[in-house]
Amino acid sequence: MRAGIEQCHAAQTEAGLALGLRPLQIFRLIMLVPALRAVYPALASQFVLLMLGSSVVSVIGAEDLTATANSIQARTFRTFETYFIVTGLYLALSLGFRAVFAAVGRLLLGIR
Repeated sequence: MRAGIEQCHAAQTEAGLALGLRPLQIFRLIMLVPALRAVYPALASQFVLLMLGSSVVSVIGAEDLTATANSIQARTFRTFETYFIVTGLYLALSLGFRAVFAAVGRLLLGIR
């Protein structure tokens, strides 16, 4: 977010002051929306990576898809089928999140 806010030029802030806008209005109307447009793709990608990286946390103790697959595999001894389904679920989750983030970006921020 900091990089997106720093990309806004000082002239934009000065123009907002010249129009008589308060500092909060300048930040919200002039700086925040372009900053979100600049950093939104990276934020969406980080969220998807965080969701996919949650399988690493399953080793520590949190219950997620990978930990559930491990327990199912230990009971049924069907390793390939279990992990194939989990891979499909992770793929569906990541594609679903990307579609949702793309729709939100288009509707709220005008990102194509």
